Amino acid sequence: MWYYEYVLNNNIYYLKRAGIRMIRAKKGFTLVESMVAVSILIFVLVSILFSYVACLSLSEISKNASIAMRAAKTRFEQIRNTPFDQIKATYNNVTFTTPGLHGIGVSYVDDSNQDLLRVTVTFCWQQPNGLLIGEDVNLNGQLDIGEDKNGNGIVDSPAELASYIFDR
Repeated sequence: MWYYEYVLNNNIYYLKRAGIRMIRAKKGFTLVESMVAVSILIFVLVSILFSYVACLSLSEISKNASIAMRAAKTRFEQIRNTPFDQIKATYNNVTFTTPGLHGIGVSYVDDSNQDLLRVTVTFCWQQPNGLLIGEDVNLNGQLDIGEDKNGNGIVDSPAELASYIFDR
C-alpha cells in the first residue's frame, strides 16, 4: 500500500493512494489527556491545602495547650507556696481561669493521708473552632452528668499536673 505524505500547518498528513482517507500524525495532547492531567493536579493541590489547614489547627491546639499548662503550673506553684495546713481549705475543688484562653482550671486536694496531700491541677478549654479539650464540656469547673468519662471523680484534661505535697 502506498501513502503520500504532505505537511499542512505543521501537521503531517498521510493520504492513501487508492482512497480519500486522511490520517493525521499524533502530535501534542488530546482533550481527554489534558483533562486527566488537570484533574490529578487539582487533587494534589487540594490535598496539600487540606494538609496545610490541618497543620494550622494543630499549631493552634499546641499553642493553647502551652497556655493551659502554664496556667496549671502557676496554680501549682501557688499551692506549693501555701502553708500545708491551709492547702485543702484554700484550693480543694477551686476553679481558676487564665487570660488569652477560653477555658477553666480546677484544683483537687486529696487528704486521705494526713502527712501527704495528693494535689491535681487540671485545665480544660475550647478551641476557636469549637473543639473542647478535656472532660468539662460546659467549662464550669464541675463534673456534670456524663462528663466523667473514666469514672475517677475529677475533671481530666491533657493539661493536667498531679503531685504529692508532704508536711515539712
